[in-house]
Amino acid sequence: MKILSVVEAFCHGGAQTVLVDLVLSLPEHEHRIVHFSRANENVVDYEFVKTLKSVGVGCFDTHWDVLRNPESRSKVLEGFRPDIVLFHWWGSDPWMPWVISPQPDRPFFICILHHHAAAKEGYDRYVLVSRSQLEHCKHIPSWRVRVIPNGIDLRRFPLPNEALADEPQDSNRPFVVGRLSELREGKIPVDWIRTLASYRLERARFVIAGNGTLFHSLRSSATDLIGENVISFPGYITRSDVPALLRSFDVFCYITSSAVECCPLAILEAMAAGVPIVAESRGGIPEIVVDGENGLLADSIERVGEHLRRLRDDPGLRRRLSQGARATAEKFSLVKQISAYHQLLAEMGPSGANVG
Repeated sequence: MKILSVVEAFCHGGAQTVLVDLVLSLPEHEHRIVHFSRANENVVDYEFVKTLKSVGVGCFDTHWDVLRNPESRSKVLEGFRPDIVLFHWWGSDPWMPWVISPQPDRPFFICILHHHAAAKEGYDRYVLVSRSQLEHCKHIPSWRVRVIPNGIDLRRFPLPNEALADEPQDSNRPFVVGRLSELREGKIPVDWIRTLASYRLERARFVIAGNGTLFHSLRSSATDLIGENVISFPGYITRSDVPALLRSFDVFCYITSSAVECCPLAILEAMAAGVPIVAESRGGIPEIVVDGENGLLADSIERVGEHLRRLRDDPGLRRRLSQGARATAEKFSLVKQISAYHQLLAEMGPSGANVG
């Protein structure tokens, strides 16, 4: 089959990573990708583009208006006529005229919802990455909806069980609290540095990895409130460098502001690296983080600080949660995710396509 994947921007992020992994894991199909990075004023992640180009997958950066009519679509896709369109979606939908088109050669449309948002009617199937999103699909017939959590390639995180065994603790080594995410409004609280400072977490070091519009303001606040020797901002981390970075953390502390996460890859990757999680209990996070099993959940910002102090002072708890984190990651493997997509796509073969 010919599969077209559409995403609003092809920057570095969870939805984009899921898109790339799906394309690379379904090589039996012919793929193209359309994104609207320039139109949305986003910087393209050329590591993604290079990876896809190496396997012959074309990526087209255009304006969303081109999807409205057959002529402009055909021109930008260079004649590629998809059988299936995967919309990696979280907001606007200017392409709906195509989705609701009555044309006999209309593709099969799948909406993959990455955020907590009401599902737009008109798609043939809906893929949710978290059961917490079901409340946004009550108006959609249940047989059109699948829950397929995000998956991670565990081969990128080789961590034999022996590495999680008891090890002598270096009393001079600081307790490392890390995070890896986009540094933009919604993803990270604008006052997060002030919050970290308020925890007064002695013998700790903070690492805030990633890039975004808040990078410079966060780093400036850190210099004033915590000190450059206690907190670092390594910036953008290439995908190949992510496992090593995560393994340097003692705990992965993931707090957002307005963004309600569904199935954050950052948390899954940290677990794959055997890192315990501290996060707020909202959205789809409780479907991944089980309090006392692979991390600690908080119902307030103050409680986050208490959890960090507890983990700093209890190496035994850290080791136990580390083992639980790796075990959880194995439940969210890329193999399981791709198997679910194989089953979904099988429904759209010659006998099942466009039935709905």
